[in-house]
Amino acid sequence: MAPKHLTPSEVAEIVAGHDQHFDSKRSLYRECRALYLTRFWRENTYTDNVLRTEVPKAYAVVESYLGSLYAKDPSVVVGPDLRGRGNPEVAEATANQFLKSVRQQIEDATRLALIYSPGFIKLSPVESVDPMKRVQASAIPPWQIIVDDTAHSWDNQRFVGHVYMLPVKEAMQRYGKRRDAYTTRPYVKWIESASIAGQKRGESSLGIEPGQDSPYAEWVRVVEMYDLRADKLLVWSPDYKDGTKFLFTGVKVQVGALDAEVAADADSGEVETKIVHETTGIPYKTASGRPIVPIIPLYFSRDPDSPLRGYSLIERSKDQFRELNLMRTYQAQGVRRMARQWLVRAGFLSEDGAAKISSGIDGEFIEVDVVPGTPLEGNMMPVPNVPIPADIAIYAQTVSADIDAAGLLAPFTRGEVTKSTATEQNLLASYTSSEIGRMARQRDDAISLMSQTYNTLLSVVLGDDGEPLSLPNPVGPTILSADDLTGDFQYTAVDPATTPMNDLAKRSAIQNLAPLLMQLGIDPKQVLAEIVRTFQLPESFLIPPEPEPEPEAPEGAPMAPPTQTPEGL
Repeated sequence: MAPKHLTPSEVAEIVAGHDQHFDSKRSLYRECRALYLTRFWRENTYTDNVLRTEVPKAYAVVESYLGSLYAKDPSVVVGPDLRGRGNPEVAEATANQFLKSVRQQIEDATRLALIYSPGFIKLSPVESVDPMKRVQASAIPPWQIIVDDTAHSWDNQRFVGHVYMLPVKEAMQRYGKRRDAYTTRPYVKWIESASIAGQKRGESSLGIEPGQDSPYAEWVRVVEMYDLRADKLLVWSPDYKDGTKFLFTGVKVQVGALDAEVAADADSGEVETKIVHETTGIPYKTASGRPIVPIIPLYFSRDPDSPLRGYSLIERSKDQFRELNLMRTYQAQGVRRMARQWLVRAGFLSEDGAAKISSGIDGEFIEVDVVPGTPLEGNMMPVPNVPIPADIAIYAQTVSADIDAAGLLAPFTRGEVTKSTATEQNLLASYTSSEIGRMARQRDDAISLMSQTYNTLLSVVLGDDGEPLSLPNPVGPTILSADDLTGDFQYTAVDPATTPMNDLAKRSAIQNLAPLLMQLGIDPKQVLAEIVRTFQLPESFLIPPEPEPEPEAPEGAPMAPPTQTPEGL
């Protein structure tokens, strides 16, 4: 007997715990975002007129990691099902086609993971005439994903949820409920709101109130709860019947292909397509029947006490980023206090003479009223300025070094010029590669899981229909069916944990080893093939050149004598 699914009150309790956790982190996330966007001072209001400046250090660190992690397009290799189910070549081709189209969403999720942690990618079915375009990917911030805090791994959770804002008209279209069953609220960005509880009756960040004629006024809060024990997708809203009833217990998915006539009408906008499959269970399952949550987590660091709670790069170094901005502001203020100012005896300069000094015109003559025999030094002197202590610059360098140490990236990997020797750079590159390599493994796990999840969702939307495709070699023209994608395949990211630093080390090694390998008798063609692969050179380099024809001797010319070989050779 299957376990009974969660009740509306239990979902409400889970959501309340989720809100409490992230309400406590809102100020932290605001600061992390401000540091990344170089808006640290703008996010903090000050009444004085002190000039403030900041350093885009947080942005540089985050984007350096992104550049190191995504030098290539993501792709996977699909291993066969041990029971012979499905078609791994077709599954690999469809997954790689999808990954190529959603690289931006993957990078967006990675950026969220580096700033806030973790980041998520949600795959969801959408209406489309083309079955291959009925699955879309979206980067999701951590405050929208509900995790099971009692679980120690993603696969062992009892439930996973997605909470988001939805226009009330769209909620009515999706779930078919009457308008008077909803209590609306204004649209508000979570990170800019005071609290989740304050969103219901208060004003939004846009200054809109419920009931106003605005596209941002009539919204509801929706929770998609995947109950993994009961195999149920429960849709709940605190704004529907005060949270006492579910909006929906299941999912609607467009299945199969549209016929040509209906498709033409759909493209013209004359009809609304409603070809859906409705199920009360989670429709996305592995070949073994285990429910799949179409939400892919991306962790780079974890809270050791709560593994499903992330710990971001910006959070780890926010004190140093803040301190660096303070020091740079202090230096900027000190430079402006070092303006050229003068102390002048009253009446010594005329109004016109003071104006000429202020203008700073080169070669200007200025007449002054001075008592005969009195030196000018006694009537006018510069205002002394206290120089900025050298310790300030040293301290700022120390803070910057702390940030670099926390990031574990060698300076030259960020484009900085250093005086390191080649040996030192190799050691630093190895150290950097270990950290980037660890993060790359997390990236590869997410890409592999996303590929598996996409093919599972695609098999559902295909239904019993086939879809003619022309896939890359060795597949070629084929008819894609759901059976092709339902095997228990092994998905592995191509070149696992590959990073630019790893690639640099491989290229350096092959350059040094190539002469030695040929001296040891290795076929030069094999060495050349490895060089072409490592440096990603055109395969045409592997084609040997055609021999040049020997020039013909002119008619009547004497034959060249044969080469004489010395005796004994």
